Amino acid sequence: MDNLLEEYKAYYALRAERFANNPNYSNSYKAEKDLSEAMQSCNTLDEFKERMGNKNELCAIALAKDEYIIEKQFFEKHQEKIRQSAAENILAGVDNYDNVMDLISFITETENKNSIKISMDESNRMLIEEWSSLDTIEMFENAVVPDKYKNDMLNSAKNIKEEMNERVKSLEENNDAWEPGWRLQPDVVLEYRHKRLLPYKDEHINEQLSKFKSIINR
Repeated sequence: MDNLLEEYKAYYALRAERFANNPNYSNSYKAEKDLSEAMQSCNTLDEFKERMGNKNELCAIALAKDEYIIEKQFFEKHQEKIRQSAAENILAGVDNYDNVMDLISFITETENKNSIKISMDESNRMLIEEWSSLDTIEMFENAVVPDKYKNDMLNSAKNIKEEMNERVKSLEENNDAWEPGWRLQPDVVLEYRHKRLLPYKDEHINEQLSKFKSIINR
């Protein structure tokens, strides 16, 4: 029995030490060290039942806190402010919990709500999806062709514009179910988290955005 007690003490000491000197897991280290110290003070395994209390739960909560601090810093670095907000909201509420299952429910609910915000935000990337269509419109409208083909070219450009407007309408109707009143905001694509996906110079992006907004009347 004494050997088993010593094995438990070694186990909890090792659990704490895996986070030692790691600034990213300072909360976990403190909680694990507190749990380990409770174990080290026991003369029998039965004593640990009383001294442990909810310290094991607090270790799990501390780990969640550390990991969302890391997530917040990562998204902050990459200017992903919508994704960052989930971590911020979780960190604002994590200290209100001392029960792991309750915390998991809170985190899941917060993440689910934020996933809708992410989808709504990324829907504003429509310019990226329509980039080649804008180029095709320009080609049809400015092509130097014999007069007998000119109307066909212009009608093709007109059809593409109409289809583009239909896609905007469909997108807004779909997103309205998730965020009532949602409307496409083309200028949002200029924010870093979206703009980084466009491998073009600013003047080219602005030119295409201006064409896009003109076609969809925004």
